[in-house]
Amino acid sequence: MTSVLTTAVGSPERRTKGTRRSHIRHMQWAGFLFAVPALALFLVFSVYPSLQVFGLSLFDYSLTSPPEFVGLKNFAYLSQDPRFVEAVGQTVFYAVGTYGVALVLALLLAQVLSEKARGGGVIRLMWFLPLATSWVAAAIIWRVVLHPHGMLNEALGIDVAWLTSSAFARWALVLMSIWKETGFFLILFLAGMSSLPGDVFEAARIDGAGAVRRFWSITLPLLRPITLVCLIMAVLRGVQAFSAQKVLTNGAFGTEVINLFVYKTAFESARMGRASAVAVLMFLVLIAFALIQMRALRRKD
Repeated sequence: MTSVLTTAVGSPERRTKGTRRSHIRHMQWAGFLFAVPALALFLVFSVYPSLQVFGLSLFDYSLTSPPEFVGLKNFAYLSQDPRFVEAVGQTVFYAVGTYGVALVLALLLAQVLSEKARGGGVIRLMWFLPLATSWVAAAIIWRVVLHPHGMLNEALGIDVAWLTSSAFARWALVLMSIWKETGFFLILFLAGMSSLPGDVFEAARIDGAGAVRRFWSITLPLLRPITLVCLIMAVLRGVQAFSAQKVLTNGAFGTEVINLFVYKTAFESARMGRASAVAVLMFLVLIAFALIQMRALRRKD
């Protein structure tokens, strides 16, 4: 009789499990409801405009007249536009020149600063300060530095028109951006190095491995996940360059990058369809590039 009642009502363990599941379900619903406002804002201000850009890339739209469907004509026009091709080339030059050097410099600095040495905190602060400065403020500072009578020419004893010459303007932007961006990757590499197991380095040191051998054979392989993140971030930040070019040269003297091309096409020439087509191409290229980078580094793992 007792077993029958127990089966009908449920054992205490079953009741406890049922109560726990109900509590977890309520907590999950509460978490979902708290996330609804942020999710709604993300959908309205991020996903919806992105989808609109995809649709607008198939139209000819000048802001003053109704959109006219043109299919893939915007993409065909871009493939024959020498200004767009030049902007792509300038973006590649800027991204490789800036972030290739910044990544290597940040990695070497992180290796040096990861060792406890006197004055290391001051050196870290000096490299982190540019990161805390906005792009516009940094560009204004460097406009003074790169002036024909500015500090750089005075220090080197040369007379170079850094910002008004097609031969030097692109290099001036790369120089300024290396100063601005190295601190960002330095933080990532220092965080990665602080999590590496110390006993591995101690064992290698006992086996007679020198500093270069430990860096090449232990530090670099163990830092591969951080390196992957840095590479992807470098490509994204390189392709998204805009403020420095806008403030220092406004895209003149062969310094117009893709984002500045999109800005001028959309808001100065009022060709929203063509600007959207460039944005779609950038999105597809960046997704493909990130997937290739991730696959290449995972294969090495």
